Amino acid sequence: MPYRIVVPLDGSRFGERALPLALSVAERTGGSLELITIAVPVVQSAGGRDAAVTGDDSGDRGEVRARAYLDEVADRIRVAGYEGALVRDVISPGNAARSIVRRVAEVEADLVIMTTHGRGPLQRAWLGSTADGVIRRSPCPVLLVRPPDALAETEPEDRPPIDLSARPGPFSRVVIPLDGSEAAERAFDSLPPLLAEGATAHLLRIVAPFVAGGSPYLPHTVREAQDHEMVRRASAEYLDRFRGRVEASGFVAEPEVVTGGQPAVAILRASESLGAGLIAMSTSGRGGAARLLLGSVADKVVRGAPCPVLLSRTPEDA
Repeated sequence: MPYRIVVPLDGSRFGERALPLALSVAERTGGSLELITIAVPVVQSAGGRDAAVTGDDSGDRGEVRARAYLDEVADRIRVAGYEGALVRDVISPGNAARSIVRRVAEVEADLVIMTTHGRGPLQRAWLGSTADGVIRRSPCPVLLVRPPDALAETEPEDRPPIDLSARPGPFSRVVIPLDGSEAAERAFDSLPPLLAEGATAHLLRIVAPFVAGGSPYLPHTVREAQDHEMVRRASAEYLDRFRGRVEASGFVAEPEVVTGGQPAVAILRASESLGAGLIAMSTSGRGGAARLLLGSVADKVVRGAPCPVLLSRTPEDA
């Protein structure tokens, strides 16, 4: 079956920075690439102030502009040498995330690739409302590409288009955090099309540190220390079992049990020290008032990751 990739675009140069990776994956998998954008109603200047054009004219102009933008991007993609299947689709305005997810479900996409940004921890806009909503609801994995923080989120209109011919190669090293659940293990299922032949998967299991409650010679403290060591051994055995699954798929597996209090910090530290090109993890949460949209660990990992992050959801949460 063809590998279907959807790339949501918002008309900015920043958003287009997901394209080189998307083109690379599409070419390696022989898949199709679908570019989607929103037909935002046109805003025109009225008396020195911006004002929305009203009625059907507003929607028509918005759709014309959106299609012209996608045509221009498609032309650049063809000039850059991409010869695979390429689809363009303009979706109606409204809730952008829900519209994108609806389209992703309609085409039975295998992967969504989109740009996101990571700012300070006090700004909930660090991910952006659209990417945030897509991650919460997407029925397929979402690969988030985050350009360097030095890059302005709103790039000048006169900035030259990015070079789409300079496409990245497949990922040679990926960090996969595992907590023993089937949901976490599913993060590996969508990885093979993204990895280089013989790539290394660093399997990471994080165990809470042992903190003695009193004298190290008290019987209950000794038992707690023994229990903690049993957890470490069980974690190592679990990673060894999962290692076989990774190696059966033709990749190299490096299991590691890390003792640390904050899983997100341990994941980010391992990714940076190993020079990982990708972090692949599962996430869950239904959003809304519960604020579980990414889960606290995935939330922090996306915000601080030095590389792209692949997020996979469990089917019952999608």
